[in-house]
Amino acid sequence: MKKREKIIRLVTARLEIWPENAKLAIVGFGTFNKHQLISHVKKDDDLGKKIIEIELEYLKSLKKGVFYA
Repeated sequence: MKKREKIIRLVTARLEIWPENAKLAIVGFGTFNKHQLISHVKKDDDLGKKIIEIELEYLKSLKKGVFYA
């Protein structure tokens, strides 16, 4: 499995545990529910790439000990 495929699976798995009513607003893209986000991540389109970028930055910040409320 390629690195990109692993990242897509990781981000998808993280999104799948979100509550059903959760939404995410991304400046310049709009507001999306978890199923829409998962779909875009799996397509690896522009929005999917942005979601992946956001998730990876979040995970990196956790590793460094920087927490978001």
